[in-house]
Amino acid sequence: MKKLLLIIALFAFTGSFVCSAQNQDEEAIRQVVQKYIRSIDNCDTTLVNQIWSHNDNVSFIAPSGYYKTYNEIRDRFVIGIFGTVFKERHLISRDLKINVNGNLAWIEFSWDFNAIRVDNGQIHSTKGLETQIMQKDAAGEWKLMHVHYSAQ
Repeated sequence: MKKLLLIIALFAFTGSFVCSAQNQDEEAIRQVVQKYIRSIDNCDTTLVNQIWSHNDNVSFIAPSGYYKTYNEIRDRFVIGIFGTVFKERHLISRDLKINVNGNLAWIEFSWDFNAIRVDNGQIHSTKGLETQIMQKDAAGEWKLMHVHYSAQ
C-alpha cells in the first residue's frame, strides 16, 4: 500500500512539474509574440534582434516576398517595408494558439494591421492569418525561426 501511495505521489509530482514547465514555455512564447508585435508597431530593430534566431535557417514568407536570412528580415522586411512605407503602425493579434513539442513550438493567430501610408497619408487596414515557428535555443530562450503570414 505504501508503494502504491508513493507511486501515485511521484506521478502527481512529475505531472505537475511537466505542466509547470509547459506553462512557463507558453508564457515565454506569448512574450516573444508580444515583442514581435511591438517590433512591427515601432519598427524596433533592437526587439527584432532579441526575438529572431541569427542562424542560417530563418525565413519569413509574406505577400511582399520571401526573406531568407535574419539580415533580410530585419533590413528588407521590418525596416524596408514597415519602417519606410507606413507610420503610426498598429498590429493586433487575436485567437492565439500555442503548440509546444520539446524545444520547438508553432504559433497561430489572426491579426489586424492598421497604419498610415507615408507616401499619401491614407489609412491602410488589413487582416490576416499568421503562423510562427520558434525554437528554444541553448540559453533556454525562445527564438523565431520562421513566420508565414497571409492577408485575408
